[in-house]
Amino acid sequence: MELLQLKYFCDAAQTQNFSKTARKFQVPPSDISQSIKRLEQELSVHLFTRTANRITLNERGKAFYLETKRALGILEQAASVASGNTNRGTLHVGIHINRRTVMEAIERFQLQYSGVHIVTTHEVKRENADFDVLVSDQELNLPGMVREKLFRENIVLAAQKGTFPAGTVIDRAAIGEKSFITMSAPGSLYQFTQTICRDMGFEPEITLQSEDPFYIRKCVELGLGIAFVPEHSWRGLFSEGIELWPVGAYSRDVYLYCREAQTAPGFVRAFYEMLKEAFRLG
Repeated sequence: MELLQLKYFCDAAQTQNFSKTARKFQVPPSDISQSIKRLEQELSVHLFTRTANRITLNERGKAFYLETKRALGILEQAASVASGNTNRGTLHVGIHINRRTVMEAIERFQLQYSGVHIVTTHEVKRENADFDVLVSDQELNLPGMVREKLFRENIVLAAQKGTFPAGTVIDRAAIGEKSFITMSAPGSLYQFTQTICRDMGFEPEITLQSEDPFYIRKCVELGLGIAFVPEHSWRGLFSEGIELWPVGAYSRDVYLYCREAQTAPGFVRAFYEMLKEAFRLG
């Protein structure tokens, strides 16, 4: 196995597209295809399932990808140590939730580590997770990653002032006929909207969905609907024209994932600690 061959494989595993990998490495797509075929022959296994217009990792391919990605990370760290430049490289950050806090931490990190290239993604697939640090409200079993629970926060209802009289109890009678605004499925806020309303005995009428939390807040500010939101993470992001109402014992846990110390370059660990501090202060 050759190092470049493994890099081709890992990138193709992430893109699920030989042409995209070829463009990244500036080689013909046939070079990528032939390289991976030679790798499969050497391993005596098929790593991808190939159809007419698509490639997808099979189960053996997924397992090989995780171990290969870890090995390439170790080699990258070793190269940095050998060159005496441990503050250069690429930092992959997965952001399921708490975008504001994570981006503020990234901004501070870049002031100290200008040689680190940062790549962020908001959609992380378990079987194809290419990141060094992840913030999520999901309990994921990710090989090569350690998980730390940061905090638990309540889910509350956001609505324009005047939507409900003082002393209103948020139940089916109060919100059963309201329009709801939420994140796109299958995000946690979408799931909370479904769960809370169903627990109250009705199906929510969701009139607006978005992947952008800013747009969700803006629509609530405009009075286009009400929304279930995380109390801690979105604290201070609404204007004084918005009221937050308790809805019962609904909460979510916020987790921070990081590559295992033995495979993580020093700058990854530095960002991990900086991010923890950002959440503590926030």
